Amino acid sequence: MKLQIMSPAADRVDFKVPPASRLAGLEGKTIGLYNNMTGGADIAVDRVAEHIGKRFPGVKFERYGGDLRPGRPALSRGNHIDDEEAALIATEVDAMIGATAH
Repeated sequence: MKLQIMSPAADRVDFKVPPASRLAGLEGKTIGLYNNMTGGADIAVDRVAEHIGKRFPGVKFERYGGDLRPGRPALSRGNHIDDEEAALIATEVDAMIGATAH
């Protein structure tokens, strides 16, 4: 008898994206918080905002994920930020923090 073991894992895709430049500081900056709508991602971005807000009082936050922005795509784990939405978000924030869960 021959046994064949199959893995459900997807094939690995290797690509490199250079890291974004660091901000010189957070004073007066707007930080985007992306929640991909998986369980716990909202808690993660809220916690990050809480800690950054305590340490850097002048920071503003914009949240992305779900159906928060009328006329814009409803973002979810099945509908991610596309190039067009990314370009628009880039005009609204100075930096972005994303959270996924599960």
